[in-house]
Amino acid sequence: MKKVIGGIAALAILFVVASCGGASESDLVGKWSVDPASVNIELGDGVPAEMKAMVESAEKEMKSEGAKEVEATTIEFKEGGKLVISAEGDEQEGTWSLDGDNLTLGMEEGGQKLDITVEVEMSGDSMTATLTAESIMKALKDSGMDQMIKAQTGTELDKMVEGTSISVTFNKK
Repeated sequence: MKKVIGGIAALAILFVVASCGGASESDLVGKWSVDPASVNIELGDGVPAEMKAMVESAEKEMKSEGAKEVEATTIEFKEGGKLVISAEGDEQEGTWSLDGDNLTLGMEEGGQKLDITVEVEMSGDSMTATLTAESIMKALKDSGMDQMIKAQTGTELDKMVEGTSISVTFNKK
């Protein structure tokens, strides 16, 4: 179960960095940790009930039983656009770039390149992030993963994720 929680935390970090009030690259450089209590996942009406129940259960578990593991997960923005996500002793490297209010995170997993562009909102040593369905869909379509998910679920992903969002607050270490 800890691997599931760590995986969800890593995904939350990867998929959740949104809503930017004048952040600069120097504001982002450093190591950030997740505030587990701040994680909020809103699922759209198109998400199958079984998947909704699974995600809602994982969110509750992450906030209670898995809070220490989630809090121990970090994302580090390094100068030069390098990114390192650390969770449960594992590290994954990626890239980042900031263009105005848009933060783009790039990761590669199993030969699949995934780029997510989100907005970030900074307030001192706190960063609140929200990822919308539109951002999720663009990243999945760009990577070709939307077709794999459609084949597995039989559902058009656009309809499934409509109204979905994920938000979380990160604190600078």
